[in-house]
Formats: sequence, structure tokens, C-alpha cells
Amino acid sequence: MKKFNLLFILALSAFFVFSCSSNDDEKEELTDTDSSEVQDADNNGDTLPDGSDTSSESDDSDTSDTAITDNDITDTDDDPDTTQDSGDSQPDKNPTDPTDDSGDSQPDENPADPTDDSDTDTNDDDPEIIIPDIPVVFGNICTGQTKCYSETAEITCPAEGEPFFGQDVQYAKKGKCIPQKFTVKGSGDEKIVFDENLKLEWQQKIPEGEFDWQSAANYCGQEYAGSYGWRLPTPKELLSIVDNGKFDPAINTDYFPDTNDEWFWTSADFASTESYDSGKAWFVRFDSGFLSHKKKTESEKMHVRCVRGTTLPDGEFETQTIGGDEVVKDSVTGLMWQKRELKDNTDEIGSFEAALSYCEKLTYAGFSDWRLPNKNELTTLADYGKYHPASAFPGMINRSFRTSTSNAKKSPTSDDWKNAWYVTFYEGVINFEGKSTADFVRCVRR
Repeated sequence: MKKFNLLFILALSAFFVFSCSSNDDEKEELTDTDSSEVQDADNNGDTLPDGSDTSSESDDSDTSDTAITDNDITDTDDDPDTTQDSGDSQPDKNPTDPTDDSGDSQPDENPADPTDDSDTDTNDDDPEIIIPDIPVVFGNICTGQTKCYSETAEITCPAEGEPFFGQDVQYAKKGKCIPQKFTVKGSGDEKIVFDENLKLEWQQKIPEGEFDWQSAANYCGQEYAGSYGWRLPTPKELLSIVDNGKFDPAINTDYFPDTNDEWFWTSADFASTESYDSGKAWFVRFDSGFLSHKKKTESEKMHVRCVRGTTLPDGEFETQTIGGDEVVKDSVTGLMWQKRELKDNTDEIGSFEAALSYCEKLTYAGFSDWRLPNKNELTTLADYGKYHPASAFPGMINRSFRTSTSNAKKSPTSDDWKNAWYVTFYEGVINFEGKSTADFVRCVRR
């Protein structure tokens, strides 16, 4: 009996030992599982207990968000409206993401000064001048006109639909032309003025005294600013530095100081076939921007300003029919011109106001955005190697055509702003006349 009890106790003890061992294994397995789950939970957090970086999954998510923001900024920067280097920042045009601190976005290098009204000489509520994306050629350079005029006085620029709407300065502010842009190079007495638009270099300081035409041409053949290659400018080149918002002289004197408001020679001979016109050359008067011709004799003396660079091109015209109406496209300027048959006297328009109104109200070839051309635009139709007419424009008649540019010159004894500029295509002269005078009109659009 005692042996049986001893065996029973030994068996029971063995059972308890085996049971305890099994429970310890289960506890060990349970502990391993819990540890793994805790580790996974830690990996999903922002920071591990030992200060390690966040998980790769979290990093991928952050990188994706940053890439989207950068792409948004890149798309905005590629907007074609912002590629022009105008120097005038537009508010809220390219807003940056306030949450993006990547350091890629730079602060505005040319913040707009809310007190700066240097771009507008007319009304304070006029829009800023828009720098357009158009061919950079002479006919697309603004004339410099900054004010509006009636037929008798300077006026506040009118709204669309009002009398005298459609003047030079109003379409300049709408981005139909490119403002003049110059820089000065060099030092001393032989500085160079560089036209950033047309890529021409100009002699800044003109020589003292006056020259006959041949002496002027010889002078430009000499060295200036340590280099050669200078020449007399063509008529359109010399007109390109005229500023029709100024007078006496009609030029930006910040870049061209000490400019005489007198006559300057060009390189072009007058192409007239008339015997009494032989031996003439074109000149520009810088009191207001007048272009005409004079004899190249030794007795006719003028001032000289030399230029260097590629000669400016003339227009290249092609006639097309659109909607039953003929138009002429200039591939150099990108302008489209109204082409209608004009007859002497019967198709003249009676006044400056009437000419502006005619183009503003015109619907032609399916377009309704026609306007009266400014002085530079209309001059592109002239060809100073031709005569009678002085133009390669198809069907040009030998008459005068009006522009939207008033003569800005005024003085106690003269009210020249009561006049507007015109181009006569009989010979190519550019002059001004009273705004009540009847003239021909050829509308333009871009």
C-alpha cells in the first residue's frame, strides 16, 4: 500500500512538472507575439523610442506631397503670360504655396511699389502697361505717347465708347506695343546707348557742330568707344529713338543727354525720280519727330548720331481674303491691315475723332478689334527705297493716312497737340496736321 502511494505521488509530481513546463512555453510564445506587435506599432509612429528616423513608408508619403507642390509651382512659372521680363510684378499672379518651405521659391525681386506712378502719366486708375509677347521689331515699339487729347486740348483718357477713345497711349497700356528700353555701356565721353529691344548700339554723345551729309557719313566711319562699324542710321532706325511723349527734344534725355532739338541726317537717299529732288537725303527733326528730306549739298548742314548693328527690316506683306474681305498681313510685325479700295477724296474721313471712331466701330473680315494705327505702326508701311508710292504695301495710294498719335509738343506760342501725326505715302514724309483736317484711314489689328 505504501509502495502504491509512493508511486502515485511520484506520478502526480511528474504531471505537475510537465504541466508547468508547458505553461512556460506558451507564455514565451505569447511574449514573442506581443513584442512583434509592439514593434510594428512603434514603426507606424513618427519617432521611435531610440530617436530613429520615421519609417520609409512615412517618408514616401511626405516626398509625394512635396513633389505635387513643386509641380504646381513649376506649372505656374511656365505660364506664357509670365515669361516676359517686364520688371513689373503682378499681385497674386503666381502665388506661392504658404505650406511649402522647401526653399525653392524666391521672394519677388521686383516688388511693385504701390506709390510708383512712373508708368502712367494719365489717370491714376489706368491699368499698368502690359508687356506683350509680340515680335520685337520697330513697328511694335511704343511711340512714347503718355496722354490723351481732343481736337483742341489735353483731356482725361476716355472710356471705351466715348468720343476720342482708341488713342495711341490707350492701346499701349493694353499691351499692343513694347515700351522703349535702353541701357548705357562704357564710361567717359564715349558711352554707348544699347537698345535692348532692337539690339542697336547708339553713340550717346554727339559731336559738336553741324555736318553736310558726306561729312556726316565720313564721321560715322571713324572709331568710337574703341571700335569701328559705326554708320549713319536709316530713317526707321533714327525714328526708333524718337519719344513722342516728349518734345524739344523728342527723346529720352536720361539716355541721350544734350540732344539738339534740331535736324539729324539719315543714311537714306530720297528715292524721288523728279529732277528737282535729285541729291536729297532723309533727316529727322528732334523737336517733335518730324521726317523729311533735304539736299546733300555742302551748304545743307545737320547734326549726326551714329549707330551700329543689323539694319532694321522693312515689312513683308501678303494679301489674304477672309470672310469675303481682303486683308494684308505683315510677317515682320505680325500686324493685320485692312485692305479696301480707296479713291481720291471720296474715302477720306473728316477729323481725328471720326477716324478713331471709324476703326473702333469697324467689323471687317469677321473681326471687330480694329483700331487706328499709331505713328510707328503706320510708318512700317513706308519703304524709303521706293517712290510714288513710297511703299510695298499692296494697292497703296499716293495719299496721306492718319495715325492715333497726337503731337505732344506745346509751348506758350504753339498748340501743336491740336495736331495729329500722319504719313504721306506719295513720298514717305511724316508730319502733323490739324485734327479737323480730312485724311485717309487704314485700320490695323494684331
